[in-house]
Amino acid sequence: MSKKVYTDLVNTSFTYTVVALIGVASGILFPRFLGPDQFGLWSITSSIIGLLGPLAQVAMSTALVTYISKYKNNQKKVTSLCSNAYLIVIINSLIISTIFIILSEYIAVSFFKDDRLTILFIIGSIILFFGQLHIMNYDYFRGFKDFKKYNILHILPEILFFIIALIFFIIFSHSAIYIVISKAIITSIIAILSLSYIIRIKPIIKFFKKTKKEETITLLKFGIPLIFAATFLLIMKSLDKILIGYFFDASVVGIYAVATTIPFMIGSMFTPISTVLLPTISERNSQGISSENLLKEIFSLLLFISIPLIIFIILFSKNILSIIFGADYITGASVLAITSVEIFLFGGYVLFRTALEATEKTTSLAVGYGFAALVNIILNIIFIPLFGLQGSAIGTVISFTLLFIFMIYLTKKNYYFQIGKNNILITLFLSFNLLIIGYLSKMIFETILSMIVSSISFLIIGFCVAQYYNPLWFSEIKKYFKKMFI
Repeated sequence: MSKKVYTDLVNTSFTYTVVALIGVASGILFPRFLGPDQFGLWSITSSIIGLLGPLAQVAMSTALVTYISKYKNNQKKVTSLCSNAYLIVIINSLIISTIFIILSEYIAVSFFKDDRLTILFIIGSIILFFGQLHIMNYDYFRGFKDFKKYNILHILPEILFFIIALIFFIIFSHSAIYIVISKAIITSIIAILSLSYIIRIKPIIKFFKKTKKEETITLLKFGIPLIFAATFLLIMKSLDKILIGYFFDASVVGIYAVATTIPFMIGSMFTPISTVLLPTISERNSQGISSENLLKEIFSLLLFISIPLIIFIILFSKNILSIIFGADYITGASVLAITSVEIFLFGGYVLFRTALEATEKTTSLAVGYGFAALVNIILNIIFIPLFGLQGSAIGTVISFTLLFIFMIYLTKKNYYFQIGKNNILITLFLSFNLLIIGYLSKMIFETILSMIVSSISFLIIGFCVAQYYNPLWFSEIKKYFKKMFI
């Protein structure tokens, strides 16, 4: 793999680490401030907004990155594509947000049987509209590989949202509505300011003036299959909370949301893979350069990093929830243990999805996501009434595993990708040793000390294995820290 790719990966990874730490802080404080009931209301609201996002976005941000990378030396072509993509998103987001406002009371009362959600949905429509613009803005910079601006647009909104929400909690009350208001304010302001900056500094977006019918058709052919792909994926990530809200009440949703959010927050550290690799692989494909070895190296890296994290969570799930979130959420320990495997599944999904998007195989992605989403819906409907929260967790993990297998098949077909016997053997060896270390530490030490000893041991072992198989990645991390502290 080229040194430049690793450098971009490391720099972007630390940006996502900051975002993840803010997410961890909000993930700890918000549930504690709000309690299961109010946090459940926020979880339902954010899940609905997440499900509607792909319909509003029409996958134009992904199309933007792909085509900017492909035609970046042809400014006229890029200008036309950008103008069309932004116009599609603005019009479509406005339509979807308006429909959401109109149906907000009906959804809240008829489906969730909780009229408190009505006002949250109405304010959430602002997040829905401006959120799509914000995604377009930072992916615009990603297409040009301007990762500094891309990283700023990721960190700044999260920091401001966290601060504003805490201020509202202190001044007013601990209510879900203040999270929604904070998110709406920050998302709208950042989206407007960043779009104004793009138009002023790089006047490459010229609304209505440069739009061409053939460009619009090209974008929609790329994006429409991804609407279904992204919607199906969000069904897999969000429908469990929505169905739990239907079968139970908001407090149960809050407990489940806290447990399932932890693997997702940890798994988000693999998002830089997509951030850096989509423009990189798109450019390589246009030049006829193979990305097979690139994919193999990144897959090995995420495998050796995620395994220690998964085993640590399985061993200490109850302790993690008790210490971080409090006794109210401890009943979600089994859910956390089950869904911990999603750390690796999410990383693999990000890698393979990026590779397939770069080849513009969006229809195949939609088919795979659709099948997995259908399995997820069926399993959740069956398992939630029978097994409660654990049933929902099992159903979701099964559907993600099926999607993971399908995406490996597609990647193998397009890039001749192989998992490799070494990866399998090392994974088994690593897992066995980490389990022994974890169980011994639990037997010898008290809870907190056991967690500290295990985490340090797991971290050292994981880094050693990753360094041995990916020395270039390790050297770039050392250089990054050297720049920070010297």
